Amino acid sequence: MTTQLQSLAKRIPKSYIKTKPGGFAADYVSHADIQQMLLAKLGPCSQEITQIIRNAEGQVHGVVLRMVFNIDGETVVIDEIGECERPGQNDGLNAKMAVSDGTKRCASRIGLGLHLWAQDTYVLDKALATKEGDNNE
Repeated sequence: MTTQLQSLAKRIPKSYIKTKPGGFAADYVSHADIQQMLLAKLGPCSQEITQIIRNAEGQVHGVVLRMVFNIDGETVVIDEIGECERPGQNDGLNAKMAVSDGTKRCASRIGLGLHLWAQDTYVLDKALATKEGDNNE
């Protein structure tokens, strides 16, 4: 039987992966696509900004985001920092961008999109498949 954790650990199809422009050409998946994948795999979850991070001038530069998931019957609470890569004068927009980043980072902590950070060293999908095979023997 495939678990939710195994489903989360599967690599995201290449058609969803984009590359950020500029000097730090990192792979990413859009906030909307990550949200859809979370909903499809886990159903609704809760999220809460537990802290707003401001620079010395008081401008919003990031947030600490808490997300609560139900994975394979267990409650999983993830706290992660989200940053606003290009903060502007609008603190609401800065917070929105930071929440989007925090959501992707929380998702990676439960396996969704983690392969984008791990790149060639990603083995979680195979390790979980092996673990299930071991349990069935």
